[in-house]
Amino acid sequence: MQTNQTKLLDGLISIYLKSLILIEFGVFGGGSWATALVKILTDNKLLVNWYIKRSLQAQAIEKTGYNPDYLNLVSLDTRYIRTLSNIQQTAQRSKALLFAVPSAQLPTLLDHFESDWITDKIVISTIKGTVGPYYDIPTDVIATYFSVDHQQQAILAGPCHAEEVGLGKKTYLTIASPNAEIQELLSACFNTNYMHVQSCHDIRGVSYAAIYKNVVGIVCGMAKGLRYGDNFIAVLVANALHEMSNMLQSIGSVQPILNSSYAGDLLVTAYSEHSRNRTFGELIGRGYSVEKAKRSMQMVAEGYGATQGLYQTVQQLPADFPILQAAYRVLFKHMPASTEFKLLEQKLK
Repeated sequence: MQTNQTKLLDGLISIYLKSLILIEFGVFGGGSWATALVKILTDNKLLVNWYIKRSLQAQAIEKTGYNPDYLNLVSLDTRYIRTLSNIQQTAQRSKALLFAVPSAQLPTLLDHFESDWITDKIVISTIKGTVGPYYDIPTDVIATYFSVDHQQQAILAGPCHAEEVGLGKKTYLTIASPNAEIQELLSACFNTNYMHVQSCHDIRGVSYAAIYKNVVGIVCGMAKGLRYGDNFIAVLVANALHEMSNMLQSIGSVQPILNSSYAGDLLVTAYSEHSRNRTFGELIGRGYSVEKAKRSMQMVAEGYGATQGLYQTVQQLPADFPILQAAYRVLFKHMPASTEFKLLEQKLK
């Protein structure tokens, strides 16, 4: 009985919090993950100002309730969507700004912002890649551009392939923010019957884990393209978990990695057919050049740029990162994947 009462109380609290949420979300990005996030928010009857650059895409969304370019089988509730082609209008009409663009596009997008558009806003990043010539994490870039404190920011992470979220398949989402009030507010906004939301304060650790797991996805794809079997890939993933743990400890993260936003996100990226990074790596393993593999992809494989960014970052760290190093040499030093994997075999445990 106590369990049922607790569940009822939790449900009432969630409904109460949502009733207090009068904020509008500004979503920047028109891809698959942005579409899945819009679905979550509108399923919760929250208003979304959706910045869409292409007028034909915006018109199709408004008219049909479907994004014609990404996740085009996912129905969106247009009663809660306002598509906009003006960045300033999108930002100023919204209380929470959600960035869901590829990491390489973030600086260009931010160049169109004014600092006063960000003042008193909740700033949310879902970007899983390093940014700019210094290979910063997205929250640091946003903080630098607008002199906003990390207390104003949050990131979303977890094993959340957009294709499954769009279909309402159960998963777990982590909201990382040093601000407990933002954690609570966003938890109410994103919690649904198919999305279990949990929170933590480890914004840097979750950021780096989300970036690193895309590198692992590429390496696992390479292994598949080179015709390694499931047994070897399991060894590869086990070593990748150890490597990620070393990386997070080196940057000061104290959270255990055996939860959904760390190990869970890495595992789904390593194994899922929905993983674009794994697909990209498989093409490399099959003999495609990097440029040909990139041209063959309909969406951006964030792990490509992340590999270079993380490789530069870990140069100052005491631990060894053989998986990351192998990925870097294949992607940026043009070493044959088969050669690098023969060397990697000797370093795995």
